[in-house]
Amino acid sequence: EEVLKDSISKMLESHNILISQNLNKTFQDLYFDVDRLNTKVLDFIDTAQNFLKNRDKKSLDKILKHAEPLLKLLDKAVYEYQMQNELNTKSLKQNELWILILTLLTLLAEAFFIFKPANRQIEEKTDAINKANNYLKTVIESNKNAIIAIDKDKNVLTFNQGAVDIFGFEKEEMLNKDSLHKIIPDKYLEPHNNGVDNYIKTGVSSGVLNSVIELDGLKKDGSTFPVRIAFGSNEDKENLIVVANIQDITKEKHKDNILLQQSRYAAMGEMIGNIAHQWRQPLSSISIIASGAKFRRKVGEMDDSELEEVFNKITNHTKFLSNTIDDFRDFFKKDKIEVEFDILQVLNEAISLVEAAYKNNNITIHKHIKKESFFYKGYPRELLQVFLNMLNNAKDVLIEREIDEKSVIISIEDDNKSIICEFLDNGGGIEEDVMLKVFEPYFTTKHKSQGTGIGLFMSKEIVEKHLGGKLGVSNKTYAVNKKKHSGACFEIKLYKL
Repeated sequence: EEVLKDSISKMLESHNILISQNLNKTFQDLYFDVDRLNTKVLDFIDTAQNFLKNRDKKSLDKILKHAEPLLKLLDKAVYEYQMQNELNTKSLKQNELWILILTLLTLLAEAFFIFKPANRQIEEKTDAINKANNYLKTVIESNKNAIIAIDKDKNVLTFNQGAVDIFGFEKEEMLNKDSLHKIIPDKYLEPHNNGVDNYIKTGVSSGVLNSVIELDGLKKDGSTFPVRIAFGSNEDKENLIVVANIQDITKEKHKDNILLQQSRYAAMGEMIGNIAHQWRQPLSSISIIASGAKFRRKVGEMDDSELEEVFNKITNHTKFLSNTIDDFRDFFKKDKIEVEFDILQVLNEAISLVEAAYKNNNITIHKHIKKESFFYKGYPRELLQVFLNMLNNAKDVLIEREIDEKSVIISIEDDNKSIICEFLDNGGGIEEDVMLKVFEPYFTTKHKSQGTGIGLFMSKEIVEKHLGGKLGVSNKTYAVNKKKHSGACFEIKLYKL
């Protein structure tokens, strides 16, 4: 750049000195009349200065176009000078003129050879930019997800083929206009507009940028469908661009629903087993009471008051059986809307459903809970299914491994940011290679007749996708009544809003 700047400066200086000389008629014609070399040289120098300042291709093309003809005119001037010099007496001024012309010719040639590589460099960079743009366009257009970008005026800049396939609108219907409302359901329009307007104005997002959310999208035919959206943005507020990567998750949701249904069927099998445990003792009692009453009545040892007492006992047991049916029937009800509920109440309900099975297998439940209630907003029936999965899983492990003093510790804590529920058994823990797979669908360590392998998988799906929390597992060592135990600890963390 310094060489080019110095060359242009010397060209201008030489030219100014040249035209200040007392030129003869031949040179007057060359420079000012016939060939107008003066104007062409000044125009060339001006173009070179403009290129030096802006580095634009237009100036460079003009320089390359006029450099060669200008060199020929300067060469002609040198030739004329030589011819004139043979006829006239050589003088100092003419020698100076000759030197100035040669200098100008040399500088012009030097500039020409500087601009030539610059032009080649610009062409190479332009070609690289074109290749990058073509690559980016190919990546965007070949993406099966919808890639949509808007500017600060909310005009759609990008609407790829994936977006066309997902939403049903053609590119011409969406591009270069504020058309995003066509694919957003009415319930999201106001929050969307407020969020974008606030981000454009303040640069502060509502929390969705650089995050992934699940909402509903709107097709051209008016139907809605579930989508997963990842947002991003550049940092140039003058040329702001917000990009959304949108995935149609209809099939994924359908698969989740099937797995959830399978999980409920599996839970139904567990429930039938628990009903059997719950009913065994009262049915046995009813049988003993009825047989005893029949015998005493037959031998004439029962009066009316004793008979009434027998009826009352049988009625109490049948009420217990009826209540058990109600409890298990409620388990299969689906939550339709989020409600605020007490987690401790859900836990107690889960324990009541497995209480008989735990009692029959000599499993003790220890509760470490310091508060009287833990309120959370979500789906209580789904959390009940998770708790039951935790309790049934712990029961199965303890029975399978024939632990002598079977116990399950349940703790609930509130750290102000989240509610943490832990289910800890003393079954010896989970092997490391198994721990990596326990949440995979259809993975089970039980015999195929005893387990489906979807209980823990669906528990994780419910906690993390439906309740907005986290479910993890680890092995822990702990003490109960000064006796050391070890086992698996399943931790459910439910984040507060």
